[in-house]
Amino acid sequence: MPIALPTAVTGSRRWRRAVGCATWWLTGLVTLLALLAFTPAWLARLDLLAYDLLLPRSPAWTQSPVVIAIDDASLAELGRWPWPRARHAEMIDRLHEAGAAAVGLTVLFSEADANDPAGDAALSAAMARSARVVLPVAPVPGTLDPTRVEALSDNGDWLGDKAGVRLGHVDVEVDLDGQARRLYLRAGVSRAELPALALGVRQLLDPSLTLESVPGRRAILPKANAPGSWVRDHEVLLPGMQGLPTLSFASVLRDPRQLSLARDRAVFVGVTATGLGGELVTPLSGSRSTMPAVVFHAHAYAALAQRTLMQGLSPWSSALLGLVLLGSLALWPRWDGRKALWALAHLSVPLLASAALLHATGLWFGPAASTLTLCVALLAMLGTRLQRARRQLLRSRQHVHATLQAIGDAVITLDARSRTIRFANPTVLAQAGIAQMVGLTLREAYPLESDSMDRLELAVNECLVQRRRVELPLQLFLDTQGGRSLGGSVSPLLGPDGQLDGAVIVLADQTDSMAAALELDHAATHDALTGLPNRVLLQQRLGLALARSQRHGNSAAILFLDLDRFKHINDSLGHRTGDEVLKVVARRLRQLCRDTDTVARWGGDEFVVVLEDLVDQGGAATAAAKVVEVLTQDVELGEAFGHVRLPSAGSVGVVMSPQDGVDMDELLAKADMAMYRAKAQPQACFHFWSDDINTSLHARLALEIDLRQGLRENLFVLHYQPQFALPGRGLVGMEALMRWQRTPERLLMPSDFIAVAESSGLIVDMGAWAMLEAARQVARWVAAGLQPVPVAVNVSARQCLNHDIVAVIRHALRETGIAPALLRLEITETTAMSDADQVIGLLRTIRTLGVGLALDDFGTGYSSLSHLRRFPVDEIKIDRSFVTDIATNRDDLAIVRATIALAHGLDLKVVAEGVESQAQAQLLEAEHCDVGQGHLYGLAQPVDKATLLLRGEPFALPIAATNHGEETCGDACA
Repeated sequence: MPIALPTAVTGSRRWRRAVGCATWWLTGLVTLLALLAFTPAWLARLDLLAYDLLLPRSPAWTQSPVVIAIDDASLAELGRWPWPRARHAEMIDRLHEAGAAAVGLTVLFSEADANDPAGDAALSAAMARSARVVLPVAPVPGTLDPTRVEALSDNGDWLGDKAGVRLGHVDVEVDLDGQARRLYLRAGVSRAELPALALGVRQLLDPSLTLESVPGRRAILPKANAPGSWVRDHEVLLPGMQGLPTLSFASVLRDPRQLSLARDRAVFVGVTATGLGGELVTPLSGSRSTMPAVVFHAHAYAALAQRTLMQGLSPWSSALLGLVLLGSLALWPRWDGRKALWALAHLSVPLLASAALLHATGLWFGPAASTLTLCVALLAMLGTRLQRARRQLLRSRQHVHATLQAIGDAVITLDARSRTIRFANPTVLAQAGIAQMVGLTLREAYPLESDSMDRLELAVNECLVQRRRVELPLQLFLDTQGGRSLGGSVSPLLGPDGQLDGAVIVLADQTDSMAAALELDHAATHDALTGLPNRVLLQQRLGLALARSQRHGNSAAILFLDLDRFKHINDSLGHRTGDEVLKVVARRLRQLCRDTDTVARWGGDEFVVVLEDLVDQGGAATAAAKVVEVLTQDVELGEAFGHVRLPSAGSVGVVMSPQDGVDMDELLAKADMAMYRAKAQPQACFHFWSDDINTSLHARLALEIDLRQGLRENLFVLHYQPQFALPGRGLVGMEALMRWQRTPERLLMPSDFIAVAESSGLIVDMGAWAMLEAARQVARWVAAGLQPVPVAVNVSARQCLNHDIVAVIRHALRETGIAPALLRLEITETTAMSDADQVIGLLRTIRTLGVGLALDDFGTGYSSLSHLRRFPVDEIKIDRSFVTDIATNRDDLAIVRATIALAHGLDLKVVAEGVESQAQAQLLEAEHCDVGQGHLYGLAQPVDKATLLLRGEPFALPIAATNHGEETCGDACA
């Protein structure tokens, strides 16, 4: 049963309908009044364009006026302009003799010609004889001087007898677009008394003609005009012009017989030659070209004589007609498709009304304001009705939209008889990539693969025949959108009478869920950077490989790979470059290995390769050699990295199964240890697992643990080896050398632990401790009243790369307060040349602190003289390898001699290491070596023995003089 709406609801609807009906009327009315009150320039221009479009043309007339043109040919024949007035008098006489009914001159004679009084007299006499001449009058631009007009009408000095001479103004109205379309039939100074030139000529032929019988729009003149102002009245509009007979001025004077055309006609004489002014731009001739003023006034005369002049409607009349046109919109009360088109066509009514009014009555109505008003009113009407329709459609759409959008799957309804589509929701249209499916078959509209479409049609047939829901057992695949996969069902659709009406197909897009599952699975089992299998997938494949090798009785190999110096790439070039290097290496490994092999990223710069179906170690060795060769190939990066070419190297550890075990974790650990054994080799290589590796690695690990504990428990001590001046054997310095009291009974030399300290990074902390302890000891000697000598402390390569060494020195000097000159740093030549520019900068910073610098082991590295002279060092220490055989080997002696000369040439002190005999000392003294250090002068001794040396009590050499290797670690002892 119908539902009764509340009274408030129905009242609200009636109110909205009434407001909607009044909106367009009020909007149009306000727009029309505003446009009529404040007519903008662009709107007036539109009216002018409409006038040009609708402009009627004057009919052909056998008595049309004749134009005597002062054209270019006349100027060429009769001379430059202006001409003597006697020549104009001659033309007036010729016209009088030819029987011209009236003559209108458009040439202004504003004052007497002082240079030609006779010409003035001749012109005055000719006009008197004719008694049918009208002279032009025009306001002076910008001045409106009334004396000019009085001079023409009353001054008889040059006009003489003015009987028969009339005056007509030639003032022409110019519209906003700079074109002339209208004329004022009356104008004058202070009072509009002078007729227009065309009206003055016409009244000579028709004296009964009055302005009351001529159409025109009267001006609303003020009661009192300003004295001397130019006043205009009786505005008329001119129709389109026909061609006028025209004669050349010079040709007429040469052949007066041509003036037979002027008999009983009005004649207008004026300038048409180019460049003399007097030209008007007007659309009356049908084109937007210039028209001579004499032709314009002649055309005005013809329109006046034929009574084809027009006038514009008054503002009030225009407003009334605009309101009538606006009210005509009420003829379209209902808004359907056909009437909406008619209402839009209604916009042409003002233009049609203007054309009808102009051609029928000669009244001009500007259609622009009314057209714009209708447009605004139509928009308002359209807006209100569209708003009403929008509310209704929105309500219905919301119901339908909510139903369909709630179903995110594709829904298609098929007709039971034609098997064509009756409905398809937006999901289906998006999948198919078309805008409409209704009326098409499934095969025509839905882009399934051929096999998928066959299965879907089979399911539809089964559903319609058996009238039951049919599930699609297999995935369907779309040809579009990258072959998306679908799953769903087909259900029968019954009509109200229970008859089979069709089928509903519901298809769910399962592509994203399947892709997400695959992506998650791939992300869980593959490395994000290189795309290689990660540890998870490696363990799965390695477990299967080990099981297959045991089952088939063959061997499997695990290759554990590590890139050498990869950390240096990350530290110097950034992790982005390091990542790119890893990608290149991963790509090379994939290309190298077989499809049955597994290449995985273990982490960082480590990779694992699993090889199956191997007979013995020979196959594994061949594969490992190829891997090492690949790892040693330079890595050239792409354009994004500036095509940089980086050196590459790697180490490979190899383990065999089942020879080395069958447990996966154990095999990976053994391969890792074998890799570290390979990394300890001087060049990149591979190494198979052996039992001694485990023993040495465990010993190394235990040593590293003890080193860390020794550093925490302060188990390190410094021994001091003296340095003596060779000429006088005076004590000039000491070198602090590190010892490790690993147990109370066991004191380790640096050669026993420095390598582990370097590789583990502990050398940095150990060096910092040695620096501070040496400074503290110097401070204790100073506090005891002794005169200490400079103490040298060795700096490792890692400390040079770590600029914290500067902070360590500052801290030692600040804490102890010793003079910086009592502290000296020794850096090996190899370390200095590893990164010369960086080391030079570091040494210069240290030099500013006042600390001395020495270049240790000179001659064992690869110093460049260009770098050597840049190193801010104080002394050079000749390596013991050159001093040992100096007494027996001439080559060593030559090297020592050259080194001393080079150092002295650079103002550097020379220290010879490893001096063990008097013969060596004598040769060094002969070569002017500055300082000697070695067993001959004293071994490195504890601090108490070194203190005795400072007190002047020399300590004896130890009995174990054969322990020449005690200080072989000297460079790295601190």
